[in-house]
Amino acid sequence: MNRKKNQLWSIFLAFILSVIVFPIAFQAEGIDDPAPIIVPEEPNGKTVLFDNMHGQTAGQADWVIDGAFSDFAEGIAANGYQVKELRKKRPFTIGDLEKSDVFVIPEANIPFKKTEQDAMVEYVENGGSIFFISDHYNADRNKNRWDSSEIMNGFRRGAYDDPTKGMSSLEENSEVMQGVESSDWLSDHFGIRFRFNAPGNIVADHVVEPSETFDITYGVSKVTMHAGSTLAITNPEIAKGILYLPDNLDESDKWGPAVDEGIYHGGGVEEGPYAAISKLGKGKAAFIGDSSPVEDATPKYRNEETGKKKRTYDGFIDADNGKLLLNTIDWLAEQESYETFTNADIPLDEPSPILDKEIPENTTEPQHEPWSTPLDTYHWFDSVTFAPGSFGSTEDPNPEPALTLNYDSVIPNDEPFTIEIIAEGLKPGQTINGYNLGIYLDGGQQIAKVQNDDGSWPKTFGYSEPFSLVADSSGKATKELTILVNGNVEGKAKIRLRQEKTNVLTKPVVVGKAGEDIEEPSQTISIKEARETADGQKVVVEGVITTNPGIFGGKGFYIQDDSAGIYVFQHEENFQLGNKVTITGTLTTFQGMKEITDVEKIEVNGKSELPTFSPVDQLDGSKQGERVTLEGEIDNIQSYWNAFEFDLRKDSQTTRVRIDNRTDITLEAFQEKFHEGDNVSVSGIASIFKGTYQLLLVDLIHIEKLTSSSPVIEDISDFSTFEITKEYELPVVVHDPDGDLEDVTIELDGKTMKDYISISPLEYKPGSYEIKIIASDSAGNVVEESFPVEAVLSLKELDELVELGREQAYLDGKIEKRLLKKAKDVQTAKNENARNGKWNALMNQIHAQLGKEIKTDYIHFWDKPVDIK
Repeated sequence: MNRKKNQLWSIFLAFILSVIVFPIAFQAEGIDDPAPIIVPEEPNGKTVLFDNMHGQTAGQADWVIDGAFSDFAEGIAANGYQVKELRKKRPFTIGDLEKSDVFVIPEANIPFKKTEQDAMVEYVENGGSIFFISDHYNADRNKNRWDSSEIMNGFRRGAYDDPTKGMSSLEENSEVMQGVESSDWLSDHFGIRFRFNAPGNIVADHVVEPSETFDITYGVSKVTMHAGSTLAITNPEIAKGILYLPDNLDESDKWGPAVDEGIYHGGGVEEGPYAAISKLGKGKAAFIGDSSPVEDATPKYRNEETGKKKRTYDGFIDADNGKLLLNTIDWLAEQESYETFTNADIPLDEPSPILDKEIPENTTEPQHEPWSTPLDTYHWFDSVTFAPGSFGSTEDPNPEPALTLNYDSVIPNDEPFTIEIIAEGLKPGQTINGYNLGIYLDGGQQIAKVQNDDGSWPKTFGYSEPFSLVADSSGKATKELTILVNGNVEGKAKIRLRQEKTNVLTKPVVVGKAGEDIEEPSQTISIKEARETADGQKVVVEGVITTNPGIFGGKGFYIQDDSAGIYVFQHEENFQLGNKVTITGTLTTFQGMKEITDVEKIEVNGKSELPTFSPVDQLDGSKQGERVTLEGEIDNIQSYWNAFEFDLRKDSQTTRVRIDNRTDITLEAFQEKFHEGDNVSVSGIASIFKGTYQLLLVDLIHIEKLTSSSPVIEDISDFSTFEITKEYELPVVVHDPDGDLEDVTIELDGKTMKDYISISPLEYKPGSYEIKIIASDSAGNVVEESFPVEAVLSLKELDELVELGREQAYLDGKIEKRLLKKAKDVQTAKNENARNGKWNALMNQIHAQLGKEIKTDYIHFWDKPVDIK
């Protein structure tokens, strides 16, 4: 008799999925270090390999499986795939690819060599699959003149005849540029080409029916784009679009810095697919024109040029982005016999319209490249020059400097003066580069000239030449600049310090005559009085900082005193939650919200306890800017590229709750604990935006369930008996209405199990037992259910019991044959009387050999079968 596992139930455990990521590195890491691997909980035997050899971490990109592509990678692993990273000394070969089922190329920033292109074609023709994830034209994150769309196409825009056009001799002769050749590679082999257009923030909702996309678009209705590109179908027999942008787009829909019209064919099908697929030989390929829907908000590395921290966004969990991406991986990983779409049961596309300027040989460079001049110390092709903490650097990340400006509150417009820049908290000898300083009026008019290092003066008003700061032995760096302001300007202005065009510090100042008296700040008033003051008036208020600076833009924060609360829009560093501060600034209203801006001075007067949250029934104008608590039912959860929101409903009142991505609260973390229909208490900051009152949640611990449901263990009383000779794996069904199931434990006769009941042959002797199931959730609810179960020996299993006796060394082979014969006699007896007689003969044989050819404890399994009367 064959023994088989009995799979009787399905298990639904919210916590069952887990993946293992190793190594986890937060220090310096490079191409020679071990690559991370994500091992699935339930492997399907297939592997997805991610490229990290072609600038995937350049600039603000962090497209690695344990960084800002981790949500995508872990989602793949959750579907059973092993996920690995490819890192090695260039170039890769067919041998590096052929052991994987899918090769993912996240937004490459270093061009492929001809040998690598050949390896990819061979890999796909032999049955492998590639997922090309590109971005908009002129993304060029490492400033090497090559964008991901150009790299994947196989040629540079305006440089078809010379892939090194415009490069320095160092760049041209670098190892990474050797063997790079121009060709229309992607179109020649995959029947498709990335366009050089640049649509901006657009929701792609023209989804091709799943029946025409091999079910890749199943469950997909919207996918976001935040500055990307579309593709052009050049050979419909092997390439097909599966997702398009809306119709009727124009130049107003392009990405702001686009170098041309940005929208080539008015959107829709004519603009070309946003996502597409292709078939080559035995393998496949897929394409998407933006990395935004793939990324998440967990970057791992520092910027390789500047060493600054990166900021990425939660695109993977927005709209149906993740669904499309994971469906794509499943399709790519499935081997199929057809070699072109003409052999598949789907309609073919028409070739996409192509502008003359899109023909490779006719392309031109619309503006000078690269889009920005890299730092002198940075060479994109040489990791030795990479900033500490970036991928490829051998140095750990440098500390972030604390920056201050020393200057008089009234600066003269009739003589030169100085401003001192101070950076503290650096490592001794550390150099920070790329800074410049300017002074401007509201509206952006530059009003100052900054003296050059050689003593000369610039001809026009504007930002200074770039300068560096070098730390002394104490970690402090200073730089003094001499400045001359436009003599025709008086009144309020702003001083701004930038690094690589990023604003790092903005301070108010007054322009006047040398020696002019400063108007003393007005008397300190309560925040309530300040809120009642007319816009444009200077106010001085005291309060406690109630939100972490920067989670709502710039370095701004909310403050509150005993009377009211208000938002402070400012850009200075070094303020913390709980600081007690005195602020001098100007009252204004922005999108309906009262706030203090044009901040002249912030004094820290120590630390203070945060004000308690005030319970309110609804939001109105009375508690704006304050910490409040509302109760209600969660409804209408919606996700956006920069935030997610939900309605809080109670009786007839509805309050919108907003969670900004900069709070580091993810939709995924929220939905692990809370769902639509939950009754909750939410504490946050009362606010308003364009006439809509909203509650700003700043920490996930500030939302609590009002009622906590216990786990529900489904009845297993149908499993009332089990054969002692069989093997069982019986999953247990446990639901938790709140979605916070934490643990399920099963106990049977002193044996403890997890998730399912496991019973091995002859693990239990015949008799009565109790199965105890204990389930607990994160709220502390514990539920216990017990179910009686009977272990039995049946007539048909007698021969199996004999065979198991020999396998488990209860008896030897000689006695086995005799016992098998007697067991068969019992099973084949013609009537009950005969069967009882044969049973007695079998038992006599066993008793006669106990302690001899049969171990004594074997007799415990030989209860009379339940089906012998």
